[in-house]
Amino acid sequence: MRWFLIALGVNLAVRVPLAAWLPFTGDEAYFHAWGLNPDWGFYDHPPMVGWWLAALAPLASALGESTLILRLPALLAPPLIAIMVSTWLARFDRGLALAAGALTLLIPLNAWNVAITTDVPLMIFACAAVVVLLTAIETGSRARYLAAGVLLGGALLSKYFAGMLALGMAAALIVRPSRERLVGLLLLIAGSLPAALVQIGWNSANCWPNVMFNLVNRHDNAGWSLTTPLVYLASLVYVLGPAVAIALVRPAAPSHGFGVDGSREAIGALRWIVGVPFGLFALLSAVKTIGLHWLAGFAAPAVILYALMRHRRGAQLTAALRFAAAFALVHYLLIIGLALVPLERWHAWKSYPSLVWTLAGGDVARAIEPSIGDRAVASSGYSPAVTLGFNLHRYVFVFGPGSSHARHDDILTDFRALAGRDILIVRKDADYSAADYEPYFERVTYRQLPVRGATMHLIEGQGFRYEIYRDRVLDEVRRRWYALPAWLPAGPCYFCDRYFPERSCHR
Repeated sequence: MRWFLIALGVNLAVRVPLAAWLPFTGDEAYFHAWGLNPDWGFYDHPPMVGWWLAALAPLASALGESTLILRLPALLAPPLIAIMVSTWLARFDRGLALAAGALTLLIPLNAWNVAITTDVPLMIFACAAVVVLLTAIETGSRARYLAAGVLLGGALLSKYFAGMLALGMAAALIVRPSRERLVGLLLLIAGSLPAALVQIGWNSANCWPNVMFNLVNRHDNAGWSLTTPLVYLASLVYVLGPAVAIALVRPAAPSHGFGVDGSREAIGALRWIVGVPFGLFALLSAVKTIGLHWLAGFAAPAVILYALMRHRRGAQLTAALRFAAAFALVHYLLIIGLALVPLERWHAWKSYPSLVWTLAGGDVARAIEPSIGDRAVASSGYSPAVTLGFNLHRYVFVFGPGSSHARHDDILTDFRALAGRDILIVRKDADYSAADYEPYFERVTYRQLPVRGATMHLIEGQGFRYEIYRDRVLDEVRRRWYALPAWLPAGPCYFCDRYFPERSCHR
C-alpha cells in the first residue's frame, strides 16, 4: 500500500501543476479545434478525444481556456488505469495488485505526460477492455464478453491502433478454441461493431480521410531500415521499463513457482493480447519509425502480464518498482530544471522561433492582435495555425498546400467564402518567397514582428484571388492528398465536391 500511495501522490503532485503551467502543444490545440467543431469523425483519427474536449470546452472557456480543465482526462488516466490494474489483480494477491498499480503509475509516459491526445482515451478503453475480457475468460460470463467488446469499441473510436489490440484479444480466444470462447469472440465482435460502423459511415461520406491518411498519404518516408528496429526496441524499453520489456522478450518458463495460483489462464491470454500488438509494431519497425506514444495503449496489459509472471520472484518486482521510481525522479528533476531556464536562454537554437510560438504563444497572440482588424487570419501549416488560433481564441486556417498530416482544416475552411477578402498570414519562419503569396492577392505587404527575441513574419494580403488559388494550390492538394485509390468506393467528398465538382477524386 505504501508504494501505491506514494506513487499516486507524487504522480499527481507533479503532473497537476505541470498541466496548469505548460502551454498547449500543437497536437493538443489541434484536438481542441476538433472539440469546438464536434463531428462523427475527424480527418486523421477517430473522434473520441474530440468528443471529450467538446464536453470540457465550455468549462475551460469560462475559466479562460484553462489548460488544466482541458487536460483533465490526461491527468486522471494514469490513476484510473492503475486502479483498474490493481482491482483486477487483487483477486490473486493484494500486495501484488498494489505493486502492479504503483508500477503502472511510475512507467515513464504515465509519470510525466499531461498532454491530452488520442492516446489518452485509447489507454483507458484498452485497459478496461482487457481486464473485462480476462474476467469473461475466467467466469465464462457472456455479458462480460459483450462489455469487453463495447469497451474495445471505445478504443477503436479513440485510435486505430486499437485494431492491433482487437487482433490480440481475438487470438487469445482462438488459440485454445472452445464453444464458450468462440461464442465470446462473437460477442466481442458484436459489442465493438457499432463503433466500427460509425467510422465506416463517416469515412464513406467524407472522402475516406482516415483511410487515406493512415494507409496512403503518411508513408512517403517509409522504407527498409536497419536502425528503426533498434529505435523500436529502445522505445519499448523506455516506455515499459527494462524489467517489463525484458520479461516480454524472455518470459519465464511455466515451472514450479511460476505465476500466481490460478493465473495460468490469464497469463496465456495476456501473452497474445500483449504479444500481438508489440509483435506487429516490431514488423512495422523494419520500414517505419515507431513513435513512443504508439506504445502507450498497450503498456498497462504488459504490466499486468509482468506482475503475474514475476510474482513469485518478489525481488524482481521490487527491483522493477525501485528502478521505475528512480527513473521517474530523473524525469521530474529534468522537468523542474528546464522550467527554471529562461526561454531566452535558447535564443541561439535554430528552432527558437518554434519554441517561442509554442511556449510563449500568448505573447505571440498579443503581438499580432493589433494587426488583425477585419482580416481573416491564417498560418503556413497545421500545427502553427491551431496553436496560434488557440491563443488568439479564434479559428486560424492554413494558407498553402500543407502536409499529409492534420488536414481537418480542409473540412472546416471554405476558400470560396474568402474570395476578395483581406487575409493576414502569420509565419514563424522566413522560408517563403513572393511566388508563394503574390499571385493570390491584388496586393501583398510583408512585415516582421519581434516577439521574445524571435522574428515573426506577417504577410498582409489584400483582395484574395480565389480562382487562381484553386487552380494552383487546391488542385495540387486534390492530386496529392485526395487521389483515392481504385479499391476505395466512390462517394461524397467535401474537397472535390466543393472545389472541383467536375473532376474525380479517384486516381
